[in-house]
Amino acid sequence: MKSYIFIFILVPIFLYSKAVKVDEILTDTKKFKVETTISYSNINKRESLVAPIAYQTSNGGYVFIPTYMGNSKSNQDYINYGISLKYGFSKKLELFTNINLYTSETHISDSNFSTKSDKDFNNLNVGLVYEVKKEDDTPSLLVGASVDIFEKVKFSQALKKSLNFKNYSLFMTSYYTVDPVVFLLKTHYRHSLKKSHRGETIESGDTFVLSPNIYFAVNPYTSINWGIKYQFNGKDRVNDKVVSNLGSSVGYTFGVSYEIDHRMTLNFDTEKLDTDEYSSNNINLSLAYKF
Repeated sequence: MKSYIFIFILVPIFLYSKAVKVDEILTDTKKFKVETTISYSNINKRESLVAPIAYQTSNGGYVFIPTYMGNSKSNQDYINYGISLKYGFSKKLELFTNINLYTSETHISDSNFSTKSDKDFNNLNVGLVYEVKKEDDTPSLLVGASVDIFEKVKFSQALKKSLNFKNYSLFMTSYYTVDPVVFLLKTHYRHSLKKSHRGETIESGDTFVLSPNIYFAVNPYTSINWGIKYQFNGKDRVNDKVVSNLGSSVGYTFGVSYEIDHRMTLNFDTEKLDTDEYSSNNINLSLAYKF
């Protein structure tokens, strides 16, 4: 019965929806776009040793969520504050930079019950996106790359260090329109170099993400999307000891986008991800402004 109700709701939406504005993936030539994002993550972990978790923000970049060492069960509330500036260098090339800050509160249950709070600058990265092929009878193709030029790394509860050029990313996006639906596929590969400070080391495993999504418009101003996010993580090491084995995970995403006017767009996204190391529920709220 529930499936019939679901179909009954979706059919009118598909019949009266319009094509999504996928041509706005790149910023207009000689124009800027600013996007501010607040991302909330609730993370539950139960293990004897924890490595920093690589979390992909709504702007496509990665941040590493600081965690705490020890044998415990923890529930962590993590809020990331991001600012992204994009510039349309040409019709095919976009340049961008992202800044991320965070606050977190972790409730730990072990032999004692405690709460740890933290806040700091996370990272600053720069990158570019290039349109290799426009959409015609076949799908479009965009490729990009980014690097963290500055990052604040937390080695332990009392030891932090600012490091440069330790994380690199490559990504591709492809979409194809079959009115009124847009099929979009995103891939992302991230490589991190070994980080060391005062005898302590952190080596995060490489991360590969494959995310197919479907977009369609409810009306000329509102579009919704949903998709699947496959993620493969390599081994994480702390002080040359493996603390997280390689493995795969599958998450689910859902989002809504509302165009307030021709310059301003509000986006809301949710994601659920369960791995053998942790489970997380993520909520992203972003506001993009073109000028």
